[in-house]
Amino acid sequence: MKTRQVLIIVLIFIIGCLIFFISSISYEAGVNYGESNAEEIRLKKIKDIDSTETEKYASAKYFTNELIPIKIKSSGRVIAGKIISLSSEVQGKLQSNVNLKKGIKFKQGQLLYSIKNTDAQLMLAARKSNYLSAWVKCLPDLATDHSSQYKKWNNFFNNINVDQPLPKIPKFDNAREKNFIISRNLLSEYLNIKSDEFKLTKYNQYAPFNGSIVESYTDDGAVINPGTPIIQIFRTNQLEIEIPISINYMENIKIGDSLTLNSSGTKFKGIIKRKGEFINPNTQSIPIYIDPLNFDQLFFGMYVDANFNFQASENGIKLPREAIFGNNQIYMINKDSILISKQVEIISKEEKSVIAINIKDSSLIATEAIVNARDGMKITPLIKQ
Repeated sequence: MKTRQVLIIVLIFIIGCLIFFISSISYEAGVNYGESNAEEIRLKKIKDIDSTETEKYASAKYFTNELIPIKIKSSGRVIAGKIISLSSEVQGKLQSNVNLKKGIKFKQGQLLYSIKNTDAQLMLAARKSNYLSAWVKCLPDLATDHSSQYKKWNNFFNNINVDQPLPKIPKFDNAREKNFIISRNLLSEYLNIKSDEFKLTKYNQYAPFNGSIVESYTDDGAVINPGTPIIQIFRTNQLEIEIPISINYMENIKIGDSLTLNSSGTKFKGIIKRKGEFINPNTQSIPIYIDPLNFDQLFFGMYVDANFNFQASENGIKLPREAIFGNNQIYMINKDSILISKQVEIISKEEKSVIAINIKDSSLIATEAIVNARDGMKITPLIKQ
């Protein structure tokens, strides 16, 4: 019994060794055959795949290079032609003549606010009073030593009023007269008083133009110091539109050209009045500034669409966007109906098309995306006229 079990085990072992040996020989033979016939196998698989695929169709068209009008659509923001911040140059209590709130409109010459100037007025009146006292002391000497000039200086003295601006000082007739006035400090004190009078005008702020308040930094009754910002204002009748344009098109943009603008579905015209001399580093675009025409419904900060039309500077081909894939590539179709990919240079992009250059005339190009397309694939082109 034991002898029989041993024979069975030995037989199983021998059969296992034979199977392992045969498998090893088969594997090595298969590897050697695959290495030596790899290219033939790959081509056979491609043929098998192609034979099982259904016939491919693609829309295509022959294209010829020509000068194509370029249309560019961009959008920008309405900005103020003039926007300034008004700050205090003096110290005192703020008294507003208008409501210093955002959105308040005003007219040129209107008093916007004033700063309480009672102390400054009294100090100026006192200084003019001292100036009159100095003249009282000098007039007798003028009458004695400069009798021919006495009348004009006496008239000047009589016209001085502590509540009114100083009258214009008379001109000197000779050096002796000039030296006399200067030596009594009458000229220097006159200039000091005129300086104080000018400072007094800074207590009232009048509107420099028709405009509106953009920002308000303080309110009525606040005590402010020199340099304190009060309001920011902009000129409402001098709005302009800032539109960013790619640097590639700047040579086509001419000052004085007209273009079509669109705001909330309303179209109107605009004139290019200047171009920026700097580039936005993030977008590589340059701003141009447009003067809107015949449209009053513009508001500071709103966005406007702009349409530019100009002639291309070189010949190109207008392709549908569906023809472009990858890194600005297209599929060209040769005479054997084989797909060949080609990278092109795009000089302009529109909503549904692009303008590409460096393509030979009479090239047959696929005008739509092709599913599972690849170089070397054969298709049946559906040629459009």
